[in-house]
Amino acid sequence: MSLPLFKLKDYQVQTLASLRRFLEKAVELNDADTAFYAVTKRPFTPPPNLPGLPYVCLRIPTGGGKTILAAHSVEVAADSFLRTDAPTVLWLVPSQTIRDQTLATLQDRAHPNRRALAERFGENVRIMGITDALYAKRADYDGGAVVIVSTIQAFRVEETEGRKVYEANGELMDHFSGLADGLRDKLETGPSGDPLPSLANVLRLRRPMVIVDEAHNARTNLSFDTLARLSPSLIVEFTATPVTPDEANPTKGIYASNVLHHVSAAELKAADMIKLPVILRGRPEPKDTIGDAIAWLDELVSLATAEEGETGEFVRPVMLVQAEQRSKDRPTLHAEEVKKLLMEDFRVPEEHIAIATGDAREIDGVDLFDRDCKIRFIITQQALREGWDCSFAYVLCSVAEQKSPRAVEQLLGRVLRLPHATRKKREELNRAYAFATTTSFQNAANTLRDGLVNNGFERVEAKALVRVAQDTIEGLEKGGSAFVFEEPMPEGTDAVALKANIENATGGRVEVDVEKGTIRARGALTDYDRTALLLAMPEAAATAVEALVHRSRGARLKPADVEQDAVHFAVPRLGVRSAAGLQLFDRAHYLDIPWKLEDSDPAPVLDFFAPPKPGADEAHVDVDTGGHVTLAFVTDLHEQLALALQEKGWTKNALVNWLDRRLPFSSRRDITRVSSTLFIAKALDVIDAKFGLGIEGLARAKFRLVEALVKVIAKHRDTREATAFERALIPQSGLDFETSADVELVFDESRYGYNSPYRGGTDFRKHLFRVIGDMETSGEEYECAVYLERHRDVKAWVRNTARQPHSFWLQTASDKFYPDFVALLNDGRVLVVEYKGGYISTAADAKEKRLVGDLWADRSNGRCLFLMIENKEFTRIDRAISG
Repeated sequence: MSLPLFKLKDYQVQTLASLRRFLEKAVELNDADTAFYAVTKRPFTPPPNLPGLPYVCLRIPTGGGKTILAAHSVEVAADSFLRTDAPTVLWLVPSQTIRDQTLATLQDRAHPNRRALAERFGENVRIMGITDALYAKRADYDGGAVVIVSTIQAFRVEETEGRKVYEANGELMDHFSGLADGLRDKLETGPSGDPLPSLANVLRLRRPMVIVDEAHNARTNLSFDTLARLSPSLIVEFTATPVTPDEANPTKGIYASNVLHHVSAAELKAADMIKLPVILRGRPEPKDTIGDAIAWLDELVSLATAEEGETGEFVRPVMLVQAEQRSKDRPTLHAEEVKKLLMEDFRVPEEHIAIATGDAREIDGVDLFDRDCKIRFIITQQALREGWDCSFAYVLCSVAEQKSPRAVEQLLGRVLRLPHATRKKREELNRAYAFATTTSFQNAANTLRDGLVNNGFERVEAKALVRVAQDTIEGLEKGGSAFVFEEPMPEGTDAVALKANIENATGGRVEVDVEKGTIRARGALTDYDRTALLLAMPEAAATAVEALVHRSRGARLKPADVEQDAVHFAVPRLGVRSAAGLQLFDRAHYLDIPWKLEDSDPAPVLDFFAPPKPGADEAHVDVDTGGHVTLAFVTDLHEQLALALQEKGWTKNALVNWLDRRLPFSSRRDITRVSSTLFIAKALDVIDAKFGLGIEGLARAKFRLVEALVKVIAKHRDTREATAFERALIPQSGLDFETSADVELVFDESRYGYNSPYRGGTDFRKHLFRVIGDMETSGEEYECAVYLERHRDVKAWVRNTARQPHSFWLQTASDKFYPDFVALLNDGRVLVVEYKGGYISTAADAKEKRLVGDLWADRSNGRCLFLMIENKEFTRIDRAISG
């Protein structure tokens, strides 16, 4: 039985769509520089010694799934830029450890990374390391996708492995037999003047796509010189921390990344990929810090057990303990000392502890996800093994005050991933926790925030996502007194007799006040402390023990800045009432699925298809803005790949089936395979009748055909959907619309997604959340936000971000419509405002939005208001509210 495909998150789909748009634009303009500016409106930094090369960066914070995106990017590049079924990919990673890990996932046919490749190339995928590549034959490359995983160091001539890459190798001779004349002059030659049979020349022939994982580690002149020697077709970087223009210094060989797309922490949080916020609790003494952390880990274990009982999902929370380095000059809590402390002072069994440092590697080969694994505490110093990834890690405990964000950034990244990328019902299991030894909660918070920035988060986000626990502030400001918790013992308990036993059993963490008849905890109590207390005290005191343990842990470990009277903001949504009940209004209510595409006219395909010019007429040069003649990079690339990859014999049925498989899901989501193949066959007949290409000519233009088919299908679908949508909204449609709280959206800060945080200086106190997403610092939309902020009738408002999973939307003909602002009025009504700016491309688009917005308001029985505003007509807000 085949496994289901890994479903990409919305932000991952958008990331790959950005890459596709850029590469398609690079083909259209035959220039990466102008294509990058057209897509991003930012200047392009060309890579040194690689003129014309498309070279972009996808910025993905820690926990965002860089590797799965890299695997999917191969399909995107093959179809939208390389235009080949047999791409060669050079996948560069920062270390041997990551190389081995990446190779393992790509070679495992059940792993999502490999399945991402198989989704496009089927079984025609070959995964190799450098050693394998030195023996790979021509047939290995011609048969499908080839991915070579390596470090960039392996391609440097000073390395033994690197020398082999450039040396003559008889195993590779068949790659160079029968070479076309146009290919020979692109290769490095030996003493005889013939192409050298080297792996480097094999790659020069195949024009590899280069994927660079953690690209900030490979941005020197030497790295680019090494890549230039391999004649790549494009470079795509994946990193959390790209080099910014401010950090770039070309004179020192440091070049800025061309960031094509940036994923925010909020998008990861909204997609249930990471645990946020990070809750910080600080104590002045290391022993107290460890005790608090263990106690909270115990609390999380209890919550996880309850969660499993309810949902069936197994999670076993783990704690990372950051020890100090050994020192000859002073005593330190190094790894062995921390282990001793855990065992002797906190009664942690040795089998629950593992040390992971440079000298001790006790978690190597251990499956921490195994239900029978006993490890609960992992002691390290500055870093864990590269590539270590266990989403069960929830708690970071540092026994020494940290001054540098670099000291915590990697470990902080280890506790951010949310297990199984699934939101938990218990909110405590959706957060990460940091317990710091510190005398200043502000310094500790700033260090953690800087650590998040070093993991790829925006500084504005980091400030909002590290939250100091209330008891930390009280405890440090009051000299630790806020960490003392007290419970009365049952009447008749002999406090004098129990005092010594209790205090000895808990290592002094629980004291007995004989005069008051109470037990007092100094700091949080662990499960081990609870057991010791229950054994030391009479059975009648069990309730007091449980209450003391619960209170000491801060079971409601709340951030200090949580307002007790936070606004609850729920928005009724538009539904359709039927015999099945009330359902959200969407495409299914006005479209018949599947769609019989074959009934549509294929002739409009001619509006989108132009046959390729004969090779002799192709332009291979261009003129840049300075008047210099430059190589037309894309044209040359396609010609070389066509020469290197000879096409097989084609039949019409084979071509139709190939084109059908290449149609993206967006083109065929409501079309059966029979319907699409019938339409494709008709479209091919129309094109052949017009241009007389014949089957071989059509096959050579197959990637152009895919583009034309995607566009003509989209045109037919737009017409179909617009007509059906308008019919659905008229009273005669028979649809019973209702705007109801039964299908409401509740705005929740923990699920608020956006791509970029607002960085302006205006203090928006009425915005429901700390961070405002996707709003410019000036302009008409910004002025609309200011108007809402200052309106006396507005209690709270939200910048409603587009294409986020927990934003408010209304269905239009072909897509979801995300209005710009949603406001809660003082009288409880909801106001939705769409500012009609230049981004609304057509009058038809605006008409659809107005129709569905007015319908949503009309069916709300006066609870909801909808406005579409343009030209700064903000006073219409006053009239709508008062009217």
